[in-house]
Amino acid sequence: MRNRIHGRVPSLTLMFLVWILLLLVTGCTPLRPQTDPGLDKKALRLANSVLSLNQDITSSRGTGWVEVETHTQTAKFKIAWAASAPNRLRITFLVAGHPVETIVATGDHVTFISHTGEHDPHTTFSSDPDLKKYLHIPVKLSGMIAILLGHIPLEKFDHAWFKPEDSNFPPIILAQNWKSTFQQLHINKVGKVQQLVFLDKDNLPIYDITYIDYQAYGKSRIPATLLVKDIAGKKIHLTLTKFIPNPPIKESVFRLTESGS
Repeated sequence: MRNRIHGRVPSLTLMFLVWILLLLVTGCTPLRPQTDPGLDKKALRLANSVLSLNQDITSSRGTGWVEVETHTQTAKFKIAWAASAPNRLRITFLVAGHPVETIVATGDHVTFISHTGEHDPHTTFSSDPDLKKYLHIPVKLSGMIAILLGHIPLEKFDHAWFKPEDSNFPPIILAQNWKSTFQQLHINKVGKVQQLVFLDKDNLPIYDITYIDYQAYGKSRIPATLLVKDIAGKKIHLTLTKFIPNPPIKESVFRLTESGS
């Protein structure tokens, strides 16, 4: 009996090692439907073309309007910003011409400053914090910077396929190895992005970005009017009224003075 038991151990160990190797090879790819490999290549090509949109713009300055709408209140702010890829930003929110809040991202950390005394200056340990506490929608700082640079804020992905449905222009599903969430990309017949939806592991929406209008600035067409909305119905309307691509920006713009301004 002892020999039989000992004889089974190597085979069980081998099975376990094979299972681990399969996980490493597949990279824990999220579950997906059976799709046409040729169409998958087309979906990946389209997604990469969206990812490359305006990537020649590595810095920007501009002004615009932000309207934040929750279930209990609506607030409208003018914004003025300077941004530099991949993770530096200075943006000020103003009401009636007076600054009320400034966010400064140095590339190492992010500081939130209230000009009205609503809160003490707060600095994060993360270089890419979630802005839900401040904007009520789970947008990361990197997503905001991408939007202000005229990019489409796609997160990393390894796989792309068309969502099976009866449509001439089905959305593209994007997935990343070792990650259970998805992105859903809607592109119209002329190649413009209409909507980007972030989905949880159950394919339920977390939040989405709807692209309402594009404007030409130099040789680039910039997404200039957007609506960001979460599953609970909280919304951010963003309109860019002035956009300067690739301006020179001094490093001091992304540093705070001793007075915190």
